[in-house]
Amino acid sequence: MKSILHVALLSLFSATVATAQVSLGWGVHGNAAQVSVGGSLSNVYGWGYGGGAHVDVDLLMISLRFSGDYTTIALDQDKYRSELTKLLGPTANSYTIEGGNLKFLTATANLKWKLLPLPVVSPYLTGGIGIARMSIGDLTVRYQGAPIGGLPTVETQTKSLINIGGGVDLKLAGVALFVEGRYTWILTDSEKTGYIPISVGITF
Repeated sequence: MKSILHVALLSLFSATVATAQVSLGWGVHGNAAQVSVGGSLSNVYGWGYGGGAHVDVDLLMISLRFSGDYTTIALDQDKYRSELTKLLGPTANSYTIEGGNLKFLTATANLKWKLLPLPVVSPYLTGGIGIARMSIGDLTVRYQGAPIGGLPTVETQTKSLINIGGGVDLKLAGVALFVEGRYTWILTDSEKTGYIPISVGITF
């Protein structure tokens, strides 16, 4: 009897999936992003920019979004000089700083839960997992023209990430415009890195 019930339930589930309205979409998006790397460099990075592409698999009230993104965040030289002052004393203002941009390459799989699947405007919650490669561009610090080393930097790492957020779709003439914000935890070796991308994009 249990076997018959299992077969019936499996058949019902298969029929439901087969007859459900499934649609595929793809698109591109641009990002503004803020990061907090922790430690002595926690105050020297602010907002950056980037972009990426995504593929959506829609099924009734939920959908699955696969995204790939690249983001770069510039070093704030004034804030970095302030950190140098703490380390090296008042002569830090004599230092010149070049490079040091943070770079993020991420791949994520996120579930979208549509709160109100209205014909035009559809807000949603989102969350998922992925991987992130965090690296830093060449950083050169000079004092009176002479380069120095041994200063705080960010280690290149490839780590898992977890993110959660929300957004809204605006559906117009067969395409969907969207705005989305997510808080992302990158599970780096020492302190967790906080990464907040805000995306604006289009899905076809």
